[in-house]
Amino acid sequence: MKVLLVDDNEELRAFLVQTLREASVDVVAAGTCEAALSLADKNKFDAYIVDSLLDDIDGLSLVAQLRATKNGVKMPILLLSNLGTALARRMAQNVGCDEFLVKPFGPGQFVEQVRAMEKVRR
Repeated sequence: MKVLLVDDNEELRAFLVQTLREASVDVVAAGTCEAALSLADKNKFDAYIVDSLLDDIDGLSLVAQLRATKNGVKMPILLLSNLGTALARRMAQNVGCDEFLVKPFGPGQFVEQVRAMEKVRR
């Protein structure tokens, strides 16, 4: 499984990359919307993982942009969020997120959620 991870927090991004690699997940990381869209355009991924709060754009807008690309139409997307409200989940679903994970979460829970996306196909 090859995933694109988008998070602007360098420390968290490094931790999540390491966690996925230890679980034998091939991961490519981006810290900005622009970098994520460029990587998504040039590479074949099996899933996207997007943080809901990014410096240059909100995660929901990025998800909508990823969904609009030729590679993103059927791609499973996991949104990482600080908000666990029903409204936040509904908004994530409305833009095309398949999975939703509320921070803070443990490494095992994160890997489990990513593995669940292997079964998701739109």
